[in-house]
Amino acid sequence: MKIRFWIVVFLVIAAVSTPASALGGGGTYTHPIPEDVQVGDVLVGHSQDSDWLIPGYWTHSALVAYRENGEWYVVEAWFSGVRVITLREYLERYDSVALLRVSAPEDTRAGAVGFALAQVGKPYDFAMWTKQVYGRSYYCSELVWAAYMVAGGPDIDAHPGFSWKYLWGVAPQEIYDDSDTAVVYQHSA
Repeated sequence: MKIRFWIVVFLVIAAVSTPASALGGGGTYTHPIPEDVQVGDVLVGHSQDSDWLIPGYWTHSALVAYRENGEWYVVEAWFSGVRVITLREYLERYDSVALLRVSAPEDTRAGAVGFALAQVGKPYDFAMWTKQVYGRSYYCSELVWAAYMVAGGPDIDAHPGFSWKYLWGVAPQEIYDDSDTAVVYQHSA
């Protein structure tokens, strides 16, 4: 219990003292917009600025939500809370990006998006060493994972129990590595 307390204290201090843009990718990178985007696809991005905090190569994740007026939108848990941004905005923040297709029927992918959109406005969860499906707050990969769990699966956490690297949480790298996701687009600036 004491260890959990100190981990929370460290993460809160780190988040407050470091600009969110530095933790989540503050670059202005250019990536082509993927052509084969589908509702429910998962985006992962890499930022060198977050390597010290997030285990694995991929440091942020989001869920493709919908297309409107020719523009794709994604839902993500960001330091300001769960929000919706354009796919273009997401891509510009990271030096490397990948689009993952979850092995699930269309209605499951749509259900995952529905759940994630219903979380818009919830605060960011700084307890990245653990995960919960129904929470009062979410971190990026926790939101994506929980959305698929609520929609009936699959469990897209490559290490669903405890691991020394990821503890009890779910990192973007674990979603990338999971056998229920496949890379349909990847680009490095």
